[in-house]
This record gives sequence, C-alpha cells and structure tokens, in this order.
Amino acid sequence: MRGTTIYPKGATGKLSHISTQTDVIGQVTSLYCNSVMASNTKLLVAAIDFGTTYSGWAFSFKHEYDSDPTKISGKYYYGGPLASMKAPTTVLIQPDGTTFDSFGYEAEDKYIELASKGEHANWFYFRRFKMMLHEKIGLTRVIKLEDETQKQLSAKTVFSLAIRYLKDEMLKTSRDRLTREQLREDEISWVLTVPAIWNDPAKQFMREAAVEAGIKNENLHIALEPETASIFCRLLPVEQMVEGSDIKCFQAGSKYMVLDAGGGTVDITVHEVMSEGKLKELHKASGGAWGGTQVDEAYKQFIISLVGNPVFQRFCKESKEDQVDIFRDFEIKKRGIAPDKDADVTIRLPTTLKDIFEDETGEDLRKVIKQARYASVVTLVGDKLRVKASVMKSFFSNAIHSITSHMKELLNDNRVRGISSILMVGGFSESKMLYHAIKSSFPNIRVIVPRDAGLVVLQGAVVFGHSPSSIAQRVCKYTYGLHTYLPFDEKIHDIQKRKVFDGVPYCDEVFHKHVEMGQSVSLNQITKPISYTPMEESDNSIGINIYASSKKSPMYVTENGCVKLGVVEVCILDRSVPLKDRNVLVTMEFGGTEIKVTAIEEKTGKSTIVEVSFLG
Repeated sequence: MRGTTIYPKGATGKLSHISTQTDVIGQVTSLYCNSVMASNTKLLVAAIDFGTTYSGWAFSFKHEYDSDPTKISGKYYYGGPLASMKAPTTVLIQPDGTTFDSFGYEAEDKYIELASKGEHANWFYFRRFKMMLHEKIGLTRVIKLEDETQKQLSAKTVFSLAIRYLKDEMLKTSRDRLTREQLREDEISWVLTVPAIWNDPAKQFMREAAVEAGIKNENLHIALEPETASIFCRLLPVEQMVEGSDIKCFQAGSKYMVLDAGGGTVDITVHEVMSEGKLKELHKASGGAWGGTQVDEAYKQFIISLVGNPVFQRFCKESKEDQVDIFRDFEIKKRGIAPDKDADVTIRLPTTLKDIFEDETGEDLRKVIKQARYASVVTLVGDKLRVKASVMKSFFSNAIHSITSHMKELLNDNRVRGISSILMVGGFSESKMLYHAIKSSFPNIRVIVPRDAGLVVLQGAVVFGHSPSSIAQRVCKYTYGLHTYLPFDEKIHDIQKRKVFDGVPYCDEVFHKHVEMGQSVSLNQITKPISYTPMEESDNSIGINIYASSKKSPMYVTENGCVKLGVVEVCILDRSVPLKDRNVLVTMEFGGTEIKVTAIEEKTGKSTIVEVSFLG
C-alpha cells in the first residue's frame, strides 16, 4: 500500500513516513550487537529448562566453554529408582499461597506426608502446569491455576516460585565452585527455554515470571527448545549418539529435521548448516500437544476403565502416596516398552484401590476384570496387574499417530526437500516405541537419537547462552504488522471502515505489514524505520498496536486470523522541540526468539530499546 498513513484513533501519534536511512538501521543493529556481545563476556551461563513433566538447571563457566563446550554441570535428582538431572515439575506452596515449600520429588513426598495426616487440604499442590500456556488465547498476568484440589492461585506466583527455587539451587552449586566468596548477578547470563511453537504472550509470561523470581531482565535470554538441542547435538562426538550416528548430517550444506518430543509438547523445526557452521531455519516451528503426557493419560484412562471414574477419583483423594507410586511405577515401565517386546508387563495395583473399588461397588475387582473387555489381556493376581504387551503399546498410539502424520505433511513441503536426517531429542524421544515408529514411517531418512536425549535441550541452552548467534536465520511463524489509517480509496477499501478527520476521509483498521509469515529473517535483521509524530503538544508518548496474522497479506486487522499481540509505548525523550520536529523512528527486529522494538528520536539521536507488552 502506498500513500500517507496516520496512526489509528485512540493512539497518541501519527505515522509520518517510512525511512530507508542506513545510518538508523546501523545504529539499531549496533545496539543489538552490543547487547549480544555483553552476554558473551559473562563469567558464567546458567540455563533453566522448565518442562511440562520435568525441569532442571545447568551451567558452565566461560573458561570451561572455551576449552570444551560440552562440559556442563548440573544436579541429579532422585525419586525411588528414578534418577536424572531433572526433577518433576511439581510445586508445593504453603497455605498462605505465597510461601514456597518444596519442588520435585521433595514436593511429592511432602504432600504425601501431609495427606497421610489429613493436613494437606489447605496446601497448594501443582504439577504439570506448564501446558496452561500452550496456545493460550487472551493470556494475562492475572490468570490463575487450579491445583490438585481445584484451589486457585496466581499462575505468575506458581511459575516464579518454581523458577526461583531452580535459580537459587544453581547459584548455590556454582558459588561452591568459586575460590572467592561471591558470584555477582551481573556476572551471570541466564537462559530460559520455551517451546518453539509458543506464542509471544506465553514467552513474555515466562520472562516476567523469571524476573519476578529474581533474574535481572537484561541478563535473561529466552531460547527455543529444539534450537538449543540442535546446537548441542552438533558438538557431540559420534560415540555419544545412541542410534543412527553419522557426523555427516551436521556438515555444511546438510539439512535435517529436529523432532523435540517432550512431556507436553512436540516441537518440529528444520535446520540447514551454513558454511560458517551456524544454523539456518528452513521452515517455521510447528507441532502440538503430543508429548509423553498423552501416553500417561492413556494409561490413566485404562485404569479408570477397569475400576470406574468415581472409584479412581476417590482413590486419588484418599490415597496420595499410592496415587504417586502408581504413576512413578508406570514411568519406569513405559521406558522399557518396545515394539519387539511381547512379554507381559507387571504393574503394582495398590490394595487401597481394590479396597475402594469393593467398598464402592460391592464387587470383587479380580472377578470384574475377568468379565470385562480386557478379560483376555489383563489379569489381577494379588496386588499385581499383568497386562499384555499389546495393551501397553496401545497407550502410545494417539501421540505417535499425531507426530508421524504431521511430519509427513512437513516433508511434502518444497522448502524442506533434501532432508537427510531426523534428529530426535527430548524425553519422549528416548521411547523405543516412538523411535521405531519414526524409523518405519521414514525408512529413507537417517534417524539420530543422542544419548540422554531428555537433557540435550538443557545442555544446549547453556551453549546457546555462550553463543546466542548460533542460529543465524529463522522463519517467521506469523505475519506481523501495525494498526494504521490510510487515505480512503473507494475502489479497494471497505466503506464501513471509512472515517473522516479534518475533512479528509481515511480507512480505519488497516494492517500495515512489517514481515510476512514464512519469510526468512536473519539474526539482528532490522525492518526499515518508520517515523511517528505525536498528535498533540501535550502528548508524552506514542502508542503502537502490534498485530499478528496467520495470513500472508491481510488487509485489515479485523480479519479472521489476526490477533492483537500487544502495545508498545514509545516515550518522547525531548519535548522541548517543536511538535512537527518531534519525530520518533521506530524499527522492529524479528530474527531473535523475541520481538524487539527500538525508538530513535530523530532530532537528538537518542535511542531506547522498547519492551513489547503482549500481556493484559
């Protein structure tokens, strides 16, 4: 669209012109580059992988990274026979709703203890709550979470308390490694991972929760989970790849798909290795809620089908210890389920569940199972439930079908032609069921699984913190633009959007495009500056409404697929100059993991990086 545009009614400024000044773009690029360079000089990089099912932290000092980028430190958590550098994403908060008590296995065990004494009712117990942010429409800062007993608490409080715990644990461990007394906050660069398919409000929510947890905003980087995994795997020697190892898949010019299968979400991206060793994204991140929790949910529904929902709900309410144990036991069992294993699987069925069943129904559970639809594949002997392998394998069906179907769609896209490998990362990628399903679905593509696939996102986040420019190009997930006015043209504009200002007709609600969905943008790539001027002498700021669209070229911000992301408030730095000269050049940067906006006052050259507010 051409012609003079002004800013929409309700905002405090008008859009004057689009500038092609290379000096402005250079100034903004310098601002961002200086920010990146500052992060590279930190003494230590610490990463927090906040997952749906498991979370953890890791770190490395700069001298360690310089000598061996894969030398990364963390902590092991233990829950019975389970041991990992990540603990269950479970938080226990005291009855006042603000005081943190415990996290992970400790939170589970403490809640069980409280429940055994009948003292748990007023405590807040949250688990697997991260999925609340997935594809959340209208996400706000005041949104609430429901705990296990439907009590509500601020989601920001729950997230920030959990992040604070992980942060403090990392600080204690890293400081123990120092010869001097203190590690200053300004010596640490923090990285927080999020799914690549998350929207901008969800990313901002996590950033604000981390800041509330005590991490300085200027020291915090948001990293995309499949990207950090890809970065780390490129550093691993061949012998640390469990399956399909071949160093050629990471050579310059090679293209590979990254399948990040976690507990809640599955993220899929496609990377090409550039000549200088950096990565280029070939297709926008996509995926869905097809992670390992779908398998857990299928198992839960299986148990409910045996005993009935009223019995199961009473069991969960009255026997917290057995409830936790039954799913910890399944977590171990499901890791050993494989397509080539046909032996029965034995699961401990708590006697409390049988007792509640008989109390509720007056029937014998063993006899009922013999008469039920699972009679030929399930047997109850004492407190042991013997289940045919075919039933256990069926729990994976929905998740695997969703993943493989989506991957087939992606591989038919011309933009990703020539892929030679699939890199499987994330905790769910350690499942033999998923691995063999991918192998059989794509027999002509090499499938690679690194050792400890569930940890490479966390470890890669540390590497990303040391070298945030590792991803050189990304693909825009949406079309981004601003709400503007254009001079009304009756040949192309909707008459209902016609408005008159000072006798001149304008078209309201026009979508002024900055970048297009599917467009490849380089790291620190800056859009052409657009000049804004305040409407009135008394105005001390300019409001810019940012929109995203799932269409490539929307005409209006009111079209289906268009969503208002947030507002940027640009402060007028110098109000002493005449109104007509009080122009502010605004540029936007989309090549990173978050949208950045910079405002430069034309008259004085003063500049500031402006926060985009995506949350209500």
